[in-house]
Amino acid sequence: MKTSYFKIIAVLVVAQAFFLSNVNAQNERTMYYMQQIPESTAGNPAMMPGFKFYMGGPVLSSTYIAYHNNGFSYNDVISKRADDSLVFDQNKLLKAIGDKNDVGFAASIQLFTMGFKAGKSYITFSLNARENFNFHYTKDLMTLLIDGNAPFIGKTVDISGAKVYGVAYGEAALGFAREITPKLKLGFRLKYLYGVGAVNSQDSKVTLSTNPVTYALTAVSNIKVDYAFADNSKGEFDPAGMTKNPGFAFDFGAEYKVNDKLSLNASVLDVGSITWKEKVSNWTSTNPNSSFTFTGIKVDNLFKKNASNDSTFSHLGDTLKNKFNLKETHNSFNTILVKTVNFGASWHMNTKNLIGVLVRNEFFAGDYNPSVTLSLNHQFGRILSGTLSYSYIDRSLTNIGAGVALNLGPFQFYAVADNFFAAMKPLTAQTINMQVGLNLVIGNMLKKHVKTKTVSTPEPVITEPVTTPAPPTQK
Repeated sequence: MKTSYFKIIAVLVVAQAFFLSNVNAQNERTMYYMQQIPESTAGNPAMMPGFKFYMGGPVLSSTYIAYHNNGFSYNDVISKRADDSLVFDQNKLLKAIGDKNDVGFAASIQLFTMGFKAGKSYITFSLNARENFNFHYTKDLMTLLIDGNAPFIGKTVDISGAKVYGVAYGEAALGFAREITPKLKLGFRLKYLYGVGAVNSQDSKVTLSTNPVTYALTAVSNIKVDYAFADNSKGEFDPAGMTKNPGFAFDFGAEYKVNDKLSLNASVLDVGSITWKEKVSNWTSTNPNSSFTFTGIKVDNLFKKNASNDSTFSHLGDTLKNKFNLKETHNSFNTILVKTVNFGASWHMNTKNLIGVLVRNEFFAGDYNPSVTLSLNHQFGRILSGTLSYSYIDRSLTNIGAGVALNLGPFQFYAVADNFFAAMKPLTAQTINMQVGLNLVIGNMLKKHVKTKTVSTPEPVITEPVTTPAPPTQK
């Protein structure tokens, strides 16, 4: 376990992009305005579901997986030889990535959920298992890993922008939404968190200088890496350890109805942290001015059929630990959740159609990842509803999303994706996500908006004027 983190970070920019996929809360773009799906309230706790009562069981009610990579796609880095064999092209990789890049994986499984309407309020409760992994890296770091220090002779390179953040935890959430006035709704959600595993290097700083004569690479570092995993003495996951790494977080949301057509909304999600106390390891620099010669890493060897990845990772981890002269401690630490801020507006065209726009900002380690989504939501009837969306995500403009909700009696099935074309062309996709689920729903409140009652106006009754006879004339 002592070198687990270093095994990860040494090959993260390559392995993570191909073998992992980002988790983040829920699918908060395409699903955001689908209020007929109870899970849509994950994006804004002020929005109320379209049913008087709903409930979902383990795994069935919601399963969400997502992958994002704003640096490159599979086709950007894999080339085919004349003999049809595949090769990892390092030069193509360096051309594809930007100065700052992110790659991540996310997954969320709903273990239990329920909600009900109470007058002008709506109360929700859920139990979730969540995982979130993000790696932020610079082009200079990737160049150093692939080409060594030759491109940086006589230069100083700051690679402190490389940060890794991963956390897995359980979540118990209690939500409350209230119609304050006919125009204003407010909502909040309190969350108790119990940590399972974490790795965090957000506070690490490293600068590298190459001597133009000797080519010696001087590293000036202030490395701080925290690691925790709730396992037992056999290295297996220990459920009892979940209560020993507590945390708290909250969500807040608001929705304001400007008029019968236009509504504005905003939300702040996952404001909180987890304190890690059990099974904790920390690695910090003991000598901030150490020098060593670095000639690059043969990352293409990792993709050869007969390559021993485990031995390669162990060698890289031991090298990094020895060169940077790191010491290990076992002190508690905190991890801040990946925070999300949403701003949106919706236009009710009529009782069946709604146009929505959402600006979503994800904040991580001092950086943020913005996205913009435009969606069209249509209510076909009490049974079927759907949505189409178009999003700018991870510097990509080719994200066409779709979602559908099918109500068959008390059962609701739904499926939503921000980029359904990714399933058909995964080799060129940079964003892939999907959320599916099955809920028990009772009391469809959307029916009154779909079926409008026609009231006939009675015809006016025309009456003849009454003439009063004149009194007789007396003689």
